[in-house]
Amino acid sequence: MLTPLKLLILEDNALDAELEAAQLRAAGYDCDWRRVQTREEFEACLDRPDFELILADYNLPSFDGLSALGLLKERGLEIPFILISGTLGEERAIESVKAGATDYVMKERLERLAPVVTRALNDRVERVKRRAAQQALREANRRLQGLSARLLQVEETERRRIARELHDSVGQLLTAVKLRLAGLNPSSPDYASRRSECVTAIDEALEQVRRMSRDLRPSQLDDLGLMAALRSHLDRQAGSAGFKPNFTHDRVPPCLAPEIETTCFRIAQEALTNIARHAQASEVWVTLAGTEAELRLEVRDNGRGFDVTAARLGAAAGRSMGLLSMEERATLAGGRLVLDSASGHGTRLSLALPFMRTSTGQA
Repeated sequence: MLTPLKLLILEDNALDAELEAAQLRAAGYDCDWRRVQTREEFEACLDRPDFELILADYNLPSFDGLSALGLLKERGLEIPFILISGTLGEERAIESVKAGATDYVMKERLERLAPVVTRALNDRVERVKRRAAQQALREANRRLQGLSARLLQVEETERRRIARELHDSVGQLLTAVKLRLAGLNPSSPDYASRRSECVTAIDEALEQVRRMSRDLRPSQLDDLGLMAALRSHLDRQAGSAGFKPNFTHDRVPPCLAPEIETTCFRIAQEALTNIARHAQASEVWVTLAGTEAELRLEVRDNGRGFDVTAARLGAAAGRSMGLLSMEERATLAGGRLVLDSASGHGTRLSLALPFMRTSTGQA
């Protein structure tokens, strides 16, 4: 099968252009080519660069290959540029390559043209891949820097919140209990009622400690596993936000790697928190399912939805890191996260995590 190739030939001799195209056809290229002779024609083609390769004669009556190469570079076009000449000496050949030409071929050795073209096209593909990889790396580094800064901010905010709750709630309750106990007199007529007040205050302090501990990491995740923790968290969020919860599961392995459980729970936790804060949903569905290779989570609501692109731009600008945090968690675990939402049409979050092995060898 012939390889399609869009070709621009800068050449004043029509027969030479035909010979060059014929050489490429013989080597397996289906050439769609156009010949130009003047600077004006060449510049007009550069204004609409719909070709993949340029073959340029080194000497033309009113123009030359190096000048054509300069026009190509001025426009910032990265199109392979091969000089072809019958009089190009070694010194000028080196000069042309230094100026940015991809390669050069002598007219009396046109059999070299096809290998040179193949190498030039392959090099271009590699440059495009390398540039895409470098761009992806820069984007990943930028997101990582944003996450690191956000992580420090969230950590300090969480420290302040826990310190404030310990001081304002638990600390004050325990102080009140201490004062009441110090004033207790077993012979006093109100001893029983004051003792009961102390017990009630201690119970309230214990409940606040349990709530804070549950917020940091739910005990069900360690004691009963992912399904119980998800169901419990969904019910608590439904109770506080007022939506109807629906939880289903199918073929979830009983033993999952802790990393998978934690990643899945944290992403579901973030999704449910966002629903409770912003979605104004009346019903939420959480589905957990296992396949042969993956654990899949879906969190869906019938709320007001949102613009996913705008949310990603906001996350990139540092206004909200929830979405970016979920995506990074999924990526670090080798998974995939897809978010589908539109204004007025609810939101669907789909997560797929590859199974990992536990220390006992179970999936």
